[in-house]
Amino acid sequence: MRRIFTLLSVLTLSLSLASCGKDGIKKIVTDIAVETQDDGASQLLSAEFVLDIGSTELPFITYPLPNNLGSLRLFRYDNQNQVAVDLDLTAVLKLPRVEGTLPNGQQVPVDTNGAGIIVIDIEGINSKVYVAQSGDTTLVGFAIAIKQLDGLGDIIGGAGIFPSYELANILFTAGVFTSTETAKTGIAVFANLGKLFGKDSKDPVFTSNTEFFKPIRQRRLSRKQKIRAYREITRLLNSQEEVILSEK
Repeated sequence: MRRIFTLLSVLTLSLSLASCGKDGIKKIVTDIAVETQDDGASQLLSAEFVLDIGSTELPFITYPLPNNLGSLRLFRYDNQNQVAVDLDLTAVLKLPRVEGTLPNGQQVPVDTNGAGIIVIDIEGINSKVYVAQSGDTTLVGFAIAIKQLDGLGDIIGGAGIFPSYELANILFTAGVFTSTETAKTGIAVFANLGKLFGKDSKDPVFTSNTEFFKPIRQRRLSRKQKIRAYREITRLLNSQEEVILSEK
């Protein structure tokens, strides 16, 4: 049977989350696996995000980050869509910090409290990896522009729809960014991983430090914009089969 592309579910739940409370809601990120390694010379981090984006299939592809900083991996495992961010954290944290933006040019949806954020562009596609650190609290995220979502910005303009919620002691800010320009609409996820290294071996669970990297309130869409967005997404994606990442 032909698999129908259903990123509609991403937008649907993002729109609903943006206007609902935190209890009893569906989440884009449904699980995360975090692994760290410290060999004395480098601290390594791997964060694998399990995404609930309906029956959509992400491509099996790995994008290397520049200068051997790590990689961004998209894949499916056990019928689940996953995005993994692998980092040489020691090398990454030597990079300059900036006022980070999403592929649509808007500010990232988390407050770095002046600490800034490291933004790593992915060669060939309009996608980014993000890292920030304040004290011993680390934020990791990614943004991927998706070709099938082009046109959504013509309805709701340039926007960010980023509800936040806690899952397994980790605070996520995850949703959809849009633009009236092509190749600048997609999904983004940010995770406050808390303290990564130097933890008590008896307590290996990663836990967010919610004093840092708090979500930034986004503008609300009108009811009319939401209805038009639902209709347009249905029209755009009704016959699509797989995710196509937007090229630069």
